[in-house]
Amino acid sequence: MKKIIKKKSPLTKRILIKKNIRKNLKNKTKNKKKQKFEKKKSFIEEKEENTYEDNIYIKILIRTIFNAREARRQLKFLGIDFKSISSKVDDAFIKSCCDILNQIDKTINSKNYDHRKKKDIFFQLTKEYYRLMPHIFPFPDYSMYLINDIEKIKREICLLELTKSYFELENVFQKIKLNKEENDLNNSMYLNDSINLSINNSENLNEETHKYISNLFLEKALSEFDLSITVIKNNSKKFKEIKDFVDEFSSIKGGPFPSLELLQLFKLSKIDEEIDEKNLFFYGCETVHFYSILKNGLRLPFKEAPKNAFVYGKGILMSNNPYNQIKKCLPKNNIVYLFICNVDMLKPKRVHLHHKNYPEKLRKEFNSIVINQIKYHFEDGTSNYGMDFIFYDTSLIQLCYIVKLQIP
Repeated sequence: MKKIIKKKSPLTKRILIKKNIRKNLKNKTKNKKKQKFEKKKSFIEEKEENTYEDNIYIKILIRTIFNAREARRQLKFLGIDFKSISSKVDDAFIKSCCDILNQIDKTINSKNYDHRKKKDIFFQLTKEYYRLMPHIFPFPDYSMYLINDIEKIKREICLLELTKSYFELENVFQKIKLNKEENDLNNSMYLNDSINLSINNSENLNEETHKYISNLFLEKALSEFDLSITVIKNNSKKFKEIKDFVDEFSSIKGGPFPSLELLQLFKLSKIDEEIDEKNLFFYGCETVHFYSILKNGLRLPFKEAPKNAFVYGKGILMSNNPYNQIKKCLPKNNIVYLFICNVDMLKPKRVHLHHKNYPEKLRKEFNSIVINQIKYHFEDGTSNYGMDFIFYDTSLIQLCYIVKLQIP
């Protein structure tokens, strides 16, 4: 017998269609919710991963700033016997050192003494100076270390600034360490000699095992600075802009200098303060100075220092060419850190100056001068000026970025 197929009534058809539509809508909403949840989850994971990476980069930067081993390496390389210096390097210590340097400066410029008398005076004053500020002499012939010209005085002023920055760093670490809340920090496996600035620590440190520092130390170290440090991503627009600024005179753009690799870019900004990036300049120095600069900003040379030691007066030297500032640094493993500063160029007046009688000839209204201007020719036929500026007003200078560069 044939099976009789019952025909569905129009009413049951409508009911089935409605049921299917509802079912499809439920599935769609479920899928949408699932996709939304997965998207949110991946976004949170990516954000956490990015913040974790950023945290590591900031840790490496802080570790570089608070690295005792590197600070000692730089001091030893420059011939400073930091172990023999009194731990209290204050304004009185700096003044007494500068007073001796001022006496040497007066003797150099004096015409009242003959050559033999001058030599004896230099010997006595140098002896007094080295008692206060001990040096490491690689050769036994001490006569060659006599401070008897302007260049040597200038070098000693730089070494005094370096020593002051080192002991500022030492004192701040001791302050963090002696804090009552630091019991966990002191017992932490991360607190080790690579960031401990105590002078009596051993020098045999393992860099690989002490790569990162604890979150607690990072928090305390960052609280010392009245500014925020953030990492700028390598794929961001700002990173590309700064990279172009770094490569302005490099062989990538047809310039005369080898190319520099921009490894990391850190933005420095005070809380609730925007960066006005109209005129950017590079500033380079040893990493020992970094704590002092981030804490107090760029500072002028000591007031007590001899005026004749500065050809263009007591100012801060900056350049629009990074290669001129890399010369002032002590690179480690071909890696160097430079500051990028914004300077308000509308306020200061500029003047070209190429004579040594700066203090007498230059009027007070000039806040900055161009001391060096070199024209560089590029392969495509264009040219650009590399300029070195000296600024005398620190209130015009704003710290914007720290760049980590790989030099060839």
